[in-house]
Amino acid sequence: MSVDPITCHILDTTQGKPASNVICQIFYISELHDVNYESDVTVEVLPKPFGMNRTDADGRIKNWILDPKLNTTELESLGATKASSSTGKINWTTLKPGIYRVKFFTGAYFRVLKDPQRTFFPFVEITFAVDNPPDNHYHIPLLLSNHSYTTYRGS
Repeated sequence: MSVDPITCHILDTTQGKPASNVICQIFYISELHDVNYESDVTVEVLPKPFGMNRTDADGRIKNWILDPKLNTTELESLGATKASSSTGKINWTTLKPGIYRVKFFTGAYFRVLKDPQRTFFPFVEITFAVDNPPDNHYHIPLLLSNHSYTTYRGS
């Protein structure tokens, strides 16, 4: 099974194991040249998430469920295509440069634990730049506890 150009992984450091069943969304914010680095005001190209999924038992999202309402132009700008009009399946094969965001619904995750711990972060949003990707793949790991988180450019 191939993976999408952007994947993610959540490790719950309070439990010492992967965080499964966490809802995540992915957004395409803008092209790189549209970013104003002097302020945080940017016009989002796709203000709604273009994909979402839940982490698997290993805390990973390898493939996103892309929004079937995306038009051909939006799909092409993301590097995705519809496999066929009859199935409606969308394949995301090419990573396009730009600013992306992954939103992790961490509050809901902590709320459903058997012994729920309060969390300081109801959501974790990681915004990152993809610039001329050499390997056509970016991995976003999230090390999560109820009062802190860490992330980095994964491999």
